Amino acid sequence: MITTTGEIERDVLNSIECTQRYRGVRVLIERIGPKEAARYMEMNKRNRHINARHVARLKASMIAGDWWMNGETIIFDAHGNLLNGQHRLSAVISSGVHIEVMVVRGVDKDSFRTLDGGRIRSSGEVLSMDGEKNGNAVAAAVQALVSFMDVGGNDCGTTGHGRRATPSLTARVLEAHPGIRDSVSDMRRNSLFRTQHACMLHYLFSRVNLVKAKEFAEILADGHADIGRPFVIFREALVRAAFRTELRRSYGAKAIKAFNAELSGDRPKMFKFLHGEEFPAICGLDYEALAESIG
Repeated sequence: MITTTGEIERDVLNSIECTQRYRGVRVLIERIGPKEAARYMEMNKRNRHINARHVARLKASMIAGDWWMNGETIIFDAHGNLLNGQHRLSAVISSGVHIEVMVVRGVDKDSFRTLDGGRIRSSGEVLSMDGEKNGNAVAAAVQALVSFMDVGGNDCGTTGHGRRATPSLTARVLEAHPGIRDSVSDMRRNSLFRTQHACMLHYLFSRVNLVKAKEFAEILADGHADIGRPFVIFREALVRAAFRTELRRSYGAKAIKAFNAELSGDRPKMFKFLHGEEFPAICGLDYEALAESIG
């Protein structure tokens, strides 16, 4: 294929533009041993937890001599913080060998959101790296909320029927619904019903009646003297039978029925959710506005 003069000029202009845009970025090929790796790991201030199995695989590859400089990079931001490469550096320290690797310095500090590094960063890992308390649990609750609304609020037993809550979507949902954090914190005290769907339901209850939502979490954790209260009836059902993953949809439906009963003042003796029964709606919840807020 013949390259024209115009194409060459465009390539040169594009190269100049990129050089100007990323003039603070430097790329070098370095030979890194345990000493250098340990020094670089001291700059590992803002990263996900290290996966020991991944490190072990890399270590075995290095010891066997199967490691090659393949273009994957060790990345530092403009302040010298390590953004990518902690698993390779950990493997170097553990194996005692030297590797040759491409090192990039001076990239934008938030670029870690788009990095792979051999294992895609989950939304929970990104939140935790941002300093989010209970990052994994918060991300899981967001995923439950997204999935719940993607199926029209008709199921809360799975997250497999809706969109994946990517880090960017998770951030947008949290910006619109910061109260999810409080729900995760409130529900952590109980050991009977604190799945991602339970935290999500607590948040939805709080949008209708914050006092009742608080009582829902407190009664699940501590019980209550009034054994006829709907929340107590729901709790006692959980106490009597061990939690079963395949019944998550049923637990969610019964929790909603208990909340609705608390709102109306009804005091049923038990809560049932029969096979084929329509999934209950949360009384007072504006489903349309909630769906619009998630997008």
